[in-house]
Amino acid sequence: MIYVMSDIHGCHALFRKMIEKIEFSENDDLYILGDFIDRGDTPIPLLLDCMERINVYPLLGNHEAIMLQCVLGLPDEANIENVTDYYTDAGYAVYSAWMQNGGSITLTQYLGLPPKKRAELLSYMNEFRVYEELTMPDGRQFVMTHSGIEDFDPERPLYEYPLDALINARPQQSDRFYPEKMLIFGHTPTLTYPQMHGRAEILFTDTYINIDCGAVFHEAGGKLACLRLDDMEVFYV
Repeated sequence: MIYVMSDIHGCHALFRKMIEKIEFSENDDLYILGDFIDRGDTPIPLLLDCMERINVYPLLGNHEAIMLQCVLGLPDEANIENVTDYYTDAGYAVYSAWMQNGGSITLTQYLGLPPKKRAELLSYMNEFRVYEELTMPDGRQFVMTHSGIEDFDPERPLYEYPLDALINARPQQSDRFYPEKMLIFGHTPTLTYPQMHGRAEILFTDTYINIDCGAVFHEAGGKLACLRLDDMEVFYV
């Protein structure tokens, strides 16, 4: 079976609960469409868990992108007390933007790792793809990105889009994408769409599916969602 999740945002316990619910096994595949980290309480344990799973395929989210900007090049002796000493003015501006978007717990947990484990994690994250294209045995075609596609052109190959167009787009319900492929993404919690009236459910339209149901906003009704592509069954925890 092939499953898709997105925007787990450090909710490792919810992820493990979902893995149990769908009875995920070594014979299955799981695509996670970015934003593993930040805001939730266990972002680094979540990444380390997924890193050990050879059948979990990660995509880059905007939160991973800014993390990599902030931690690549830090020396082994960097820790949470002295980390800002290693930033230039430009680097500190990126760091501040990350902290304002829930990055503090991720950075603290990352810097708490031994240097060797930090290096392994960065190597893993540097391999995150920006998009995936998938054709099912029955011929259905899917395109997956973190956020949708900004300035979409059906004739434009995915590799020609700038990174920002695939990790920071904000599609509206009226937007249309591929005529013969279904686009799947997260990034914008569905409960924020006016037409959803605060419901944390996967949003299906005729050309795209938004699977970000606001897992980290559990107290406000958010859920972690999982979509099984084989039969389009939806799971929530």
